[in-house]
Amino acid sequence: MENIYRGIALLAILLSGCATNEAPTNKPGNNVSIAKVNEVQKKIASCIAEVNLSEDAKYVDEHILVLTEKSPNAKELFNSSDKIAFDQAAVLIRFKESTLKCRDITNELPSPALLAVYTNFYTNIDAVYKDLIDKRITIGVANQERQMRIQYAKSRFSQILKSETGG
Repeated sequence: MENIYRGIALLAILLSGCATNEAPTNKPGNNVSIAKVNEVQKKIASCIAEVNLSEDAKYVDEHILVLTEKSPNAKELFNSSDKIAFDQAAVLIRFKESTLKCRDITNELPSPALLAVYTNFYTNIDAVYKDLIDKRITIGVANQERQMRIQYAKSRFSQILKSETGG
């Protein structure tokens, strides 16, 4: 009889450790829906593609920052030692404001860690834009910095996605 009481007490102790009020988080091993991530990324890409059709985006892509793979002056922009002109800065500011709606879509990501990658990326890109507008850096440096931040964000996003999907 004493062994039964010990067994029940041990079982009660073990089970009490399993009951917590913690909500599940996206830690390695948890399943983040790849389908949901893909859906959100498609929405972001679609939004950006729409923004890139605007006259401001076309101007930025041609004269200030390489936004698309088909940028007509990519080589020149990456190597430019010019500082941004006042009228160019005005267009860049309008362009950036037009992208804000796309940034909001990232809030739909199913993982705080993935959302943090985008948040960090936008903070860093905004710093590049500010430095460019404030004439602390050249157009060429801004393009190089922007490209490095894009590559880092892609790499980081991929790492986190892989760890959160168990891949």
